[in-house]
Amino acid sequence: MRPTDVVGAFFICGIGFLLAAAAVGIAQWIAPWPWGHWLALHLAFVGGVSQLVLGATQFFAGAFLATDPPPRVLIRAQILYWNAGAILLAVAVPERADTLIWLAVGLLAGGLVAWAAAIVAMRRSSLRRSPWATRWYVSGACFLGLGMVAGSLLARGVPRSHGDLLGAHMTLNLAGWFGASIVGTLHTFFPSLTQTQLRFPRLQKVAFIAWIGGVAALAAGYGWALEPLALVGWLGLCAGAVALLANVVASLRDAARPLSLPARIVGAGQPFLLAGLLVATVSAIEDGPLNALTGSTRTTVGTLLVSGWIGLTVLGSLTHLLAVVVRVRGGFAARMPAARPRLDGFIAALAVVGIAALALSQSLGLDGLRSPTVAALLAAYAMLAGRVAVLAARVLLRARPSL
Repeated sequence: MRPTDVVGAFFICGIGFLLAAAAVGIAQWIAPWPWGHWLALHLAFVGGVSQLVLGATQFFAGAFLATDPPPRVLIRAQILYWNAGAILLAVAVPERADTLIWLAVGLLAGGLVAWAAAIVAMRRSSLRRSPWATRWYVSGACFLGLGMVAGSLLARGVPRSHGDLLGAHMTLNLAGWFGASIVGTLHTFFPSLTQTQLRFPRLQKVAFIAWIGGVAALAAGYGWALEPLALVGWLGLCAGAVALLANVVASLRDAARPLSLPARIVGAGQPFLLAGLLVATVSAIEDGPLNALTGSTRTTVGTLLVSGWIGLTVLGSLTHLLAVVVRVRGGFAARMPAARPRLDGFIAALAVVGIAALALSQSLGLDGLRSPTVAALLAAYAMLAGRVAVLAARVLLRARPSL
């Protein structure tokens, strides 16, 4: 197997789930039903983004370690277990079928175990010792395992009189799994996008300690109703975001011009991470940590972190990595997409303005501003998603991964 086989297979499956999530979201908007919102989020994050993370982490870990991809059987096991678990959970939760819920969680856990075995296999076969190659990913996977347990208890309606299990579940999955994987990868991926070097390597250790410690404190604080600990968690995440942003800004300043579209989009998404965390932290200080997730600032935080940070980072990364798959699988005959400064700058600016204005309208209650900002954001997302769809189709039709 080649590294592009691994990343291509997971990305095709993940994009399929993202398309299904979009379809469910549209259906929910047209004719709402009780489980529509949850199903759209489940398909997007568990089936979609999580598979993108599974594939990307193995791709980057292999590159950092300068080793071959994991054994084929481990890749097949991950794809089989994860997709089966995500689909089964989408059926079992609305039906409140406890047995099927636990079976689905078991399948997802099996996929995570196969992923861990793949990481171990790559480390053993590598002659290079690079702790940062997998440190972020392993930490994120540990958080995901705990998040699965919390999620299964929530799905079964297990009563808990002390603490906020939903808050702990969201923290472990979003900040722990997605957050650690994305923040860790950006320390090497973004410099490669901008063709620069990491300006402040020592800040990666600061970011790691602050982010991982922040996730642990925040999850424990919510899970056991320890408000001071939860506040420490929010502050830790802010510190980790500042350390990451310092290197991102340095790479943007050092980069040759013109920037590629992926570099523009990924770079534009990073300030929204710090902005969302600052809004949540201020809300936690003023009104208590629980208010950061369920209070009046919830929609603003969600817009900044999900639509802004995760959305732009994922779309920008997909645009680059799928182009790499097409080029490598095509024997390097195809070129990487050329930068188009005016169009690329317009798309990035439209996305930034749409997200920032939408978050502002939500925080200030400016209802009249929401419709145009949502339209601008959807237009930017549609253009980015169109590019991703074209590249995904080329991967599927011309550069199909071999499993």
